[in-house]
Amino acid sequence: MDARDWWYRMAGAVAGVPLAWRDAERNQRWSTADRRFLVIRHPRKKPNFYDVLLNWLEERHPDLRTRFELQRLPCHVRDWHSYVLCIPWLQDPVQAWSPTAYAQANRLAADCDARAIPIINRVDRLAAAGKAAGAALIASAGIRTARMARITDPALFRETRCGLDLPLFVREDWRHCGPVIRVDSEAEMSRVPLSQFRRPVAVEYIDVRSPSDGLFRKYRYLAAGEIGFPLSMHPSKHWFVKGSDTEFSASLRDEELDFLVQPDPNGARLQAARRALGLDFVAFDYSYDRNGQLIVWEANPFPAIHFGSEHRRYRWPAVSRVLAAMTRLYLNRARLPIPIALADSLHWEADAVKTRAA
Repeated sequence: MDARDWWYRMAGAVAGVPLAWRDAERNQRWSTADRRFLVIRHPRKKPNFYDVLLNWLEERHPDLRTRFELQRLPCHVRDWHSYVLCIPWLQDPVQAWSPTAYAQANRLAADCDARAIPIINRVDRLAAAGKAAGAALIASAGIRTARMARITDPALFRETRCGLDLPLFVREDWRHCGPVIRVDSEAEMSRVPLSQFRRPVAVEYIDVRSPSDGLFRKYRYLAAGEIGFPLSMHPSKHWFVKGSDTEFSASLRDEELDFLVQPDPNGARLQAARRALGLDFVAFDYSYDRNGQLIVWEANPFPAIHFGSEHRRYRWPAVSRVLAAMTRLYLNRARLPIPIALADSLHWEADAVKTRAA
């Protein structure tokens, strides 16, 4: 057991007590359906990450909320007769932060397989969305990705740059929101602090600035099974686009809203990428180069979904639509009917137009 795994086990044991109490109260109140979804989280690793879905269902579709039963790793099920689906809400890839949790989740998956209970985003497939592996699989679907290479030998990387031209950047292969270091010169190559990374990957830099306004744009498409929708557009002055760096103006708001209310023009291609990754639920971040060619940066099987601040209220219908698609995926995989009210939540263009007019 390594130090990280020990820490998560000890912290999880402490955090799991209040979480267990909270889950017991919520399950007693809500988990009343005969055919339920077994939702698995880790007591320390973002257990409340998708409370946004549960809260949305409680408000909009309380009848569907009754199908969700919350449990924690390690999960020991005594009576399986009520479960028709298993949903691990676990940060990808699990083995990166806890080999023990990974083993526990795989044992639970084997129990589900033995009973023919479907699983959404099996934990043994999550590593396919790592930066390097994911780029290769997405490229196999005929989509351009940034060239990437794992840095396994620091000295060789400084000598050969893993075959990449400068500039390039270094980031974590198996982590989201980790450090990102851009390298523009040979002198900087010698000073790259690789010790900051657990599993560094070198990434090709591609200039995706818009010729019209000089902004970098990152688009997000979320695939929930065979359907998917645009979720956000982030324009930024910085080459590595983050939500916190997003520029905002009335014209950019309208541009994003135009993106959100239309079918994503890359939807079919991104669905092919989802199938290549072997995932049920995944978000893709992409941009366009200066020739208008699609470039997918990464896939995220555990994407953040939130309604955000009041001044971006115009995004809220798009978030609701994604939550509806997420719920539809669960119902579909469990072979349960899709209520008309939920299907209606997948269409919101009229509300979006009203929002813009306001």
